[in-house]
Amino acid sequence: MTRFSLNLTPMRAVTEMRAVVDGFAARYAAARVAGGADKQPLLDAFQRFQLAVREGEHGQVVRVDRELHGTIVRLADVGGLMDVWQTAFAAMNTFHADSIRACWPDLNVLFEAHRPIVDAICSGDEALAEDAAKGHADAVWYRLADHARDASLPDDPVARACTYVDFHLHEQVRLSFVAEYVAKTSPGHLARLFRQQRGISYTEYVRELRMQKAADLLRRTKLPVRQVAARVGYEDPSRFTVHFRRRFGLTPREFRRRLGEGGPD
Repeated sequence: MTRFSLNLTPMRAVTEMRAVVDGFAARYAAARVAGGADKQPLLDAFQRFQLAVREGEHGQVVRVDRELHGTIVRLADVGGLMDVWQTAFAAMNTFHADSIRACWPDLNVLFEAHRPIVDAICSGDEALAEDAAKGHADAVWYRLADHARDASLPDDPVARACTYVDFHLHEQVRLSFVAEYVAKTSPGHLARLFRQQRGISYTEYVRELRMQKAADLLRRTKLPVRQVAARVGYEDPSRFTVHFRRRFGLTPREFRRRLGEGGPD
């Protein structure tokens, strides 16, 4: 979720602007697909992205990345949106243009980060598409900010860990990895800091964040339960169901039925 602040570095401010524009475009693109618009141009752009990644040519990846996002804007078909998006893209590109190789040495990671956006738009789920686009922009900001040592990233180990986890809930955010590569401290020390500052363990913090995100997805989208589980970092849907019922007293399906959403299971 994008957070607004009055004390932003230029990088963070520009990224938040881009997140809003991309989220808006994705929402309207999904709405048009749901209304019968042709999604094939988006799928074709995504395939070209995949081919560029396989070839490992970073310059080409930069071009197809822009092409993919531009295709989403065209699919949204909102008057004036392309001009707004191009302005936001150009502003962010000031920080982004020379960073693909440094921030994404494994280009497949960058490619797969776009899949939730494409899948959500193609499903016609407006809320999910907007959420995926904004989440992607935030995750990109984190990589750029970490690489550039941008002042918008907090110095405190717990705050850095929380920021990272918030943008990477779909991944296996193990304490050992987050401590070494994100918080820049030992796993034992980070675990103690979580207890001291948050009053809960690192594992408990991550699980609660995942449960709240899952509840939000169940409430606002039609995403199937098994895909909700994957979106919040659970490879095993049954384990996700156990944790969800322990937290909310209902299974994910019961929770959704209680809300009257009736999404697919």
